Amino acid sequence: MVGGIGATTTVLRRYATLVEEQAGLTARVIASDYGLHILPAGTSAVLLVRATPDREQKARDLITDMPVLTDQDTTAIALTAALLTTLARAGRAPETSRVVIAGANTMPRLNPVLLTAGIRDITTWNLADALAFPLRRIAADADVVINLVGGGGRFARPRHASPAVIVPDPARDPMLALPGLLHALTQHPHARLTPDVQHACAVALSAATPPGEQLPRRPDDALTHQVADFATDALHRGAAR
Repeated sequence: MVGGIGATTTVLRRYATLVEEQAGLTARVIASDYGLHILPAGTSAVLLVRATPDREQKARDLITDMPVLTDQDTTAIALTAALLTTLARAGRAPETSRVVIAGANTMPRLNPVLLTAGIRDITTWNLADALAFPLRRIAADADVVINLVGGGGRFARPRHASPAVIVPDPARDPMLALPGLLHALTQHPHARLTPDVQHACAVALSAATPPGEQLPRRPDDALTHQVADFATDALHRGAAR
């Protein structure tokens, strides 16, 4: 089940094709999330693509008997995975690393996943802070900058040493964990997406990342199975608590 209000039908069909081919689930495209109050019988999960925050919250309030997730949820997984990969290759432990999220207000669901991943020193920065607190200065002693505001690395280069910069790829990142995560969620009635489950998916993505890359290049059967297994383990651990 794929829905959204800020996405074209072409984009939604791309998600639907991925879900059907990789997760083995039947996906139905609804071009507007106004249709969520009349979901087809047998729907087991809802994916919102490019929905505004208020629409997303309304969907979560309306749909209480099945998992609801968004492309921002799956993008947060990919960014966490890229961060874990980057830190591991630099020989840095998450617990002792400093991470700056530039444009943190555009993806509020990222911070809880990073905390679950063990990142303790997180600085959030937004464009409104630029005049009083230039990002160049804020990022000066960071290990990694997650740049959600665009502009590439130029926003995050201090004078003496450059932190690693992670920039989301909107055409790839939301897709990577989606099939495996959906497969796991739909196998568990009333399952909910939590930061623990997202972190587990991020670990799976990081483990599957080729040398020299920050993330896997694309979803495939092996990646889908690995993400599904890691997400299922996290769901079981959450149910046992």
